[in-house]
Amino acid sequence: MNLPVDRTGVNWLFLDLNAFFASCEQQDDPGLRGKPIIVAQMLADTTSAIAASYEAKAFGIKTGTRVRDAKQMCPNLTVVKAKHQRYSFYHERILEAVDTCIPVERVMSIDELACKLMGKEREIPVARELANRIKRTIRERVGDCLRCSIGLGPSIFLGKVGSDLQKPDGLVVITPDNLPDILLPLKLTDIYGIGSRMETRLNRAGIMSVADLWAASSTTLRRVWGGVQGVLFHQMLHGVDIQPQSSQFSRSLGHQHVLEPELRTAEGARNFAHHLLSKAAERLRNKEYYCRRLSLHLRWMGELASWSNETSFQETRDTSFLLGRLEELWSGMPAYKPLSVGVTLLDLVPAQHHQPDLFGEQERPSRLAPLVDDLNRRFGRNTVGFGKVPNEVQKFTGHAAFQRVPESWEF
Repeated sequence: MNLPVDRTGVNWLFLDLNAFFASCEQQDDPGLRGKPIIVAQMLADTTSAIAASYEAKAFGIKTGTRVRDAKQMCPNLTVVKAKHQRYSFYHERILEAVDTCIPVERVMSIDELACKLMGKEREIPVARELANRIKRTIRERVGDCLRCSIGLGPSIFLGKVGSDLQKPDGLVVITPDNLPDILLPLKLTDIYGIGSRMETRLNRAGIMSVADLWAASSTTLRRVWGGVQGVLFHQMLHGVDIQPQSSQFSRSLGHQHVLEPELRTAEGARNFAHHLLSKAAERLRNKEYYCRRLSLHLRWMGELASWSNETSFQETRDTSFLLGRLEELWSGMPAYKPLSVGVTLLDLVPAQHHQPDLFGEQERPSRLAPLVDDLNRRFGRNTVGFGKVPNEVQKFTGHAAFQRVPESWEF
């Protein structure tokens, strides 16, 4: 069934902060403004850029470019070590600034948010002025370097697409009346939600361009996506103000980290895995979840493949128990030089649905972990831990990942 499309105005304002991490660095350090910079997790040629300023992007550098390659592409490049707590700080200040203009309806990620337009705000001239006011307010309250692109559209989906059409500092309006013409110059992978794998599946169905995508029926897209998600995509592409329903509960929770050069040993990776798992277990308790599976993942230096392993158990959120299971997984790790390490807690169960261990084997130690959490929050990160944490590992706190904004207690 096709839902009706509202043609009376725009429903959503979607804001995308431009080169956010790099812009925060330029805002903090005037000496970096107007210069090509990249942000990396560490100052090592073997790692990759997690953000690039627009001056660096002009040389073809982008997120994921190896630092060594980026330096060759731009000899006067400046590499800055990521300061994730600062990015979370700027994120909060931007939310406050936007909220003085219009309530923030949804925080999509650390550098994206959406605002629901109501009443006269939905009229395009009014919505345009609101968007420009938001841009001015961010510059005045947060900083001149924090630029954003804004998409106005009938849905969050098309607002997001619009925000990608003009960068940096763009403002694009998408309405049912300028569809599909405004989308036709794009490549399939320029459309939000279509990656390289989905592009391949679309091509196999005979959909080679955005024009083909627009002309495809909801039945065809349901077949390509393998379910109702394809029908929802068809409706959102055509301007229906809906969003796919997300799961009520999180399915997984974890951390990963590219190791500093001095930690690229079996012992260094093991220590860091312990540190990451302790942080993940603390987040698990803070969010009131239990887990049933633990996964360990490593990538190797050079051209060698990655390795992963996992284990299952009765529901738990006890750090000591999880660290013991991590040791069991670690015993099977191949003897290669590690580049990165990651741990993930899976099959999460909300606390209100927790089924206690019949024999209480995993329940008894769980009283200690909350006490450790409380001491660390009162007296600082790593005040108390489970086992000895080397100094070079303790300095790692939290990552402001694009898809997750850390809470202040994580730093």
